[in-house]
Amino acid sequence: MKKSVNNPASSFRAFCVMAALHTVVCAVVVLLAYANGPAFQVEIFRDYADKLAAGLVPYADFPHEYPPTSLAILLLPRLLTDDPTLYAGLFSLQILVCDLVILYLLSRLGPKPVLLYGVGMLLFWRVPFIRHDLVPVMVATLGAFAVLRGRFVLAAVLWGFGGALKLYPIVAAPVLAFGATLGQTFARWSVAWAVFLVGLLWGLVAFGPDSLMFLTYHADRPAQVESIPGNIQFFLPNPEVVNTYGSFNVVGPGGGALVSAFTFVQFGLVLLGLAVAYLQWRGASDHELRVAMLRGAMLATFAFSVFGKVLAWHYFFWPLPLMAMVYGLYGFRHPRLVWGLYFAAIALTTVINEAYRTLEDALPAFVAMLTVRDLLVLPVFFLMLLRPGAPVEDPGDKPD
Repeated sequence: MKKSVNNPASSFRAFCVMAALHTVVCAVVVLLAYANGPAFQVEIFRDYADKLAAGLVPYADFPHEYPPTSLAILLLPRLLTDDPTLYAGLFSLQILVCDLVILYLLSRLGPKPVLLYGVGMLLFWRVPFIRHDLVPVMVATLGAFAVLRGRFVLAAVLWGFGGALKLYPIVAAPVLAFGATLGQTFARWSVAWAVFLVGLLWGLVAFGPDSLMFLTYHADRPAQVESIPGNIQFFLPNPEVVNTYGSFNVVGPGGGALVSAFTFVQFGLVLLGLAVAYLQWRGASDHELRVAMLRGAMLATFAFSVFGKVLAWHYFFWPLPLMAMVYGLYGFRHPRLVWGLYFAAIALTTVINEAYRTLEDALPAFVAMLTVRDLLVLPVFFLMLLRPGAPVEDPGDKPD
């Protein structure tokens, strides 16, 4: 078995470098908000927070496409200020804290995971600090580290809570069955789903049936132009770009059937990732079992993030910490190819989305870049399915 390459001094230096660079990016985002006004995404969140502060009821009085627990992320900066620019600065600051927590956790595994995550996030430029996604990403990463330490019930709590914030972390919960008895599996899954449902259903009590609109909102929408099924539709007869559901979407003959088919593709690949990781844990040591669980969580998260009918640019950093963890502990069969393709896809996605509001004026160029991006990202999932060999030794996070 390969030796762990974790060096505390190297890990600390990598953490310091990446933390400094991410802090600089966050500072630039804050300064741009002061100079040019907050980004429109932050303005949307502040508007929601202002309406909450004014006593309006979310979902019933104003639309909110996210689970009710996510409202806390938007409301926290508003509790401190009602100034739009200061709100934007405080919002970015709370996201930076989550980012630094993720960097620190990854540094526990060695310099490579923290550097890979750090560089990947830099390629997203400003988007991590004008979205609230790094909060559930941090929670999901904490859940992954709980698995690595053998704290499976804690992982269930964290992944359930992460699901209540942004849905996607709950797709990792099935890996809690790996190596468990039937009773242990039932207990862990029950905890994950209980936390998840409580995080959703308190909104039903507080805001009424309209609080479930975040589910129907996404169920009814067509394919987002950035998604893989949206990309395919541009090559079918008579595609049309429409601005609905707060984004550009593509509709046309056969679009509904294609979107429905991709729903099966999305969940089918989630199950494939879980199954591949599951089949490889049997006969493994305790540490190898935990790494297999992380690998299943990574593959399920990646498939859920990338292969759905909605694929906004921030979806690409949902699986990034898990990818960095699994690579540090397990490796990939073709690591340079995996990371090269993924980083190129991230960089191209950033270019595409910086021009997102003008895509109707340059649709052919947009479709060409989107097609290249999808051709880059599609192989990454299937390359990560390949088993590279024995996991590295436990770098120090022993189970409690």
